[in-house]
Amino acid sequence: MTQFNRRRFLKTAAMTAGAGVAASSFSLPTFAQDARIRHFWWGNPDRDERTFAVIDIFNSKHPNIFVEGETLGFSDYFTRLTTQIAGGNMADVIQQGYGVLFEYVDRGAVVPLDEWVGNTIDLSKMDQSALDAGTVNGQLYALSIGANSHMAMYNTRLYEEAGFRPGEDFDPYGWTYEDVARIGAAVTDATGTFGTDDNTADYQNFSDFVVQKGGKLYNDDGSYGPTQEIVEEYWETWKMIRDAGATPPGPESAGQVGAEVSQWGIVTGRTATTYAWSNQLVGAQNLMQDTLGAAMFPNTPAMVPGSYIQPSQFICLTRDSANPEAATTYMNAFVNDLDMTKVLGLERGIPSNSEVREALRPTLEGAAATSVEFFDTIQDKVAVLPPPFPTGANEVEQTFERMAVAVLLDQGSISDVARDFLRQAEAILARA
Repeated sequence: MTQFNRRRFLKTAAMTAGAGVAASSFSLPTFAQDARIRHFWWGNPDRDERTFAVIDIFNSKHPNIFVEGETLGFSDYFTRLTTQIAGGNMADVIQQGYGVLFEYVDRGAVVPLDEWVGNTIDLSKMDQSALDAGTVNGQLYALSIGANSHMAMYNTRLYEEAGFRPGEDFDPYGWTYEDVARIGAAVTDATGTFGTDDNTADYQNFSDFVVQKGGKLYNDDGSYGPTQEIVEEYWETWKMIRDAGATPPGPESAGQVGAEVSQWGIVTGRTATTYAWSNQLVGAQNLMQDTLGAAMFPNTPAMVPGSYIQPSQFICLTRDSANPEAATTYMNAFVNDLDMTKVLGLERGIPSNSEVREALRPTLEGAAATSVEFFDTIQDKVAVLPPPFPTGANEVEQTFERMAVAVLLDQGSISDVARDFLRQAEAILARA
């Protein structure tokens, strides 16, 4: 785990330190004695540098509050968080995702923010949609760090070498799985780089596919929504793409499940297309020379929207915080302070604070500008944001990935593995 170190003060922070916080109708609180709080997030090298930099900025502006940063990769983050919950030693402020927010509210691991609104937390510039997304059972539990959606990222140079230009040879906002197979195979043949990652074990793509087929990932009563037919069709679809020669062999793709950004095939040069959250475009681009293009996840010919816009991540106050006033002061600055948000940029998604967006707009170029253009384009092409997923959803996702690896390794028929997965998913939700 990486710990906060004051020597990690970046040049970006040095350029902005000392400037004022975002306009607010209330003054910052004063503290009788020094308060020490911890912020824990899942990250990558780019995100970690940015976050440690804004911690430095905050600490320089708030001499009576000292924030320590702690970070792990996504694959280890929730395991460590579970251990901290059991031990009663969670950080004061933690990062959360929309899909698992309800689970942590249900556990009592995070606590409502309502009593701090208008005191240490200013919501006057926040989008209502972001506030709604962070509200569970009528109480605000989470501040949105930014909005994002599912995005297909492709290597523009390799696509052009294979003869595919967006808007002319394919529609990046309306392509199908058959297009992915056709384009991916052509890129493989023309460049020697596999045209696309294999999404057999990608739960985000699967969740889109379920909605594209007219289903729900979770029913209103909390039970699992996908049918046997939908699970089989999803895995058969990616088998079709794999059999076309568009992806690496199944065992190789199985070894990539859960890989960090620096190990993605599109970053290492093994594949030309990957599928992720849109806020990850900036981080991936920073690790590459070739320019990345942005597209929506593929769809069926019916083009029923499957992706949706949601908060990329939240910051939440935990039940273990000994100083919620100091912690919420930091949380407020994380989403409102113009110096801090300038350093954070769009790496975690499009900011939910309108004033922050306007301040950032003139500075955007490259991948950041591509992200904003992508968001502008998909507004009328997305599904309605569903309610937070029920308790057990995170374990269901992990089970899906594990069972999908069995498909990639050809350890059972798709029909049998799908049946086994659904049986396990229903058992997980029943006992949650």
